[in-house]
Amino acid sequence: MFYSGRDPTPEERVQLDIKTPEQVEGMRAACRLARATLETAGKSVAPGVTTDEIDRIAHEFIVDHGAYPSPLGYCGFPKAVCTSVNEIIGHGIPDSRPLSEGDFLNIDVTVYLNGYHGDTSCMFFAGPPSKRAAKLCKATRKAMLAGIEVCGPGVDFREVGRAITASAEEDGCTVHPSLVGHGIGSYFHGRPEILPYVNDDDWGVMQPNMTFTVEPALVDAPDRTCEVDAEDLWTMCTMTKALGAQFEHTILITDHGMEILTGPCIDYTGMAPSPVKAAKKRRKGFQ
Repeated sequence: MFYSGRDPTPEERVQLDIKTPEQVEGMRAACRLARATLETAGKSVAPGVTTDEIDRIAHEFIVDHGAYPSPLGYCGFPKAVCTSVNEIIGHGIPDSRPLSEGDFLNIDVTVYLNGYHGDTSCMFFAGPPSKRAAKLCKATRKAMLAGIEVCGPGVDFREVGRAITASAEEDGCTVHPSLVGHGIGSYFHGRPEILPYVNDDDWGVMQPNMTFTVEPALVDAPDRTCEVDAEDLWTMCTMTKALGAQFEHTILITDHGMEILTGPCIDYTGMAPSPVKAAKKRRKGFQ
């Protein structure tokens, strides 16, 4: 099966995309479906469940709602969603290994609905997580929200990376440079690149009706190395196999601020005060 979306046109590669009101509504619909898909897939997370099963559930839900799973066939990616377990930073391919008690994973969903992509991800726990995993997930979600909160018209795109980095360092984590946010619309990935770390890339300032993702990946070690699986050419982890976590929302810049199109941001697990107690309600994620 081939990827059903499209890449940016040469013009879209050069300039930042400001959407019409009709295009914004198309984005809202795609993002609502992406969020619903993520919640549906996340409910299946539990010890003994395979990531292949999670992928099947997401795929069927997307197709049943008249859409297409954007990752399927994209640059050869073989599945409908990415499932990145434990030390995998990103682009994990669903497979037949059952999840074990204490595993945690990122489910990354993008749907293509009526000509528009909606993109979101969050972390889920297969049973009670370790304190280490719970701390990392909480810090990563906090960093994503810090990056989103600075967004608005007239804001330099580099402020996102500064805010995310400050939040991550406050929690003793490292922003991994291999995964970045991106413009999104009728194309899956486009300009601008939303770098989640301190950078000098000058994309200008945010303008109303721009849509893009904010999606930092954090590791719980001072490790920015990246190793890509030599066989599948997708699965990414650090050289030290540090634990990784990622959260993602698609946002819209409005006249007066921003709108989280894949929101709302809800902390499903209620992490405090006890990560183990909070995670006893299985199949819960937080975004």
